[in-house]
Amino acid sequence: MNNYQPNYINQPFNNPYIYSNMQPQMPRMQPIETQYMQPQNLYKQPMGLQGKSVDSIDVVKAMDIPLDGTISYFPLTDGSAIVTKQLQKDGSSKTIIYKPINLNSDSINNNKYVTESEWNENIPNIKEELKDIKEKLKNVIDETKNLSNINKERKK
Repeated sequence: MNNYQPNYINQPFNNPYIYSNMQPQMPRMQPIETQYMQPQNLYKQPMGLQGKSVDSIDVVKAMDIPLDGTISYFPLTDGSAIVTKQLQKDGSSKTIIYKPINLNSDSINNNKYVTESEWNENIPNIKEELKDIKEKLKNVIDETKNLSNINKERKK
């Protein structure tokens, strides 16, 4: 038989007496921290306008509105107006009434436009009218000064 003795000097990792500080360290198992996701706001407000149909403007005055300052819309059931209500920064509520206007073709075409030639023809007349207005204004200013002087003399 062979008397075999291991050579501990050449094998430092196997000799616990000599090279104990050089032993490879096994990685420690660290506890795994489980991170739980906080549920985010799963409820989402439906898209659309805040408010509801009402019978009269008096009903809107009594209606509750959101406290975040968003505008609430209250169309009147008869179609005569849309009322908005919004909470202001100072705590009061602001109510605006929108009423429809009737736009027919006659009201749209009632606008009169002046052509360039008409404008040029009327400029001399406009200049004369402006001169007359200036003269009248000057007379009014002079009369006011005279009255002011007369009042000052009376007070003395």
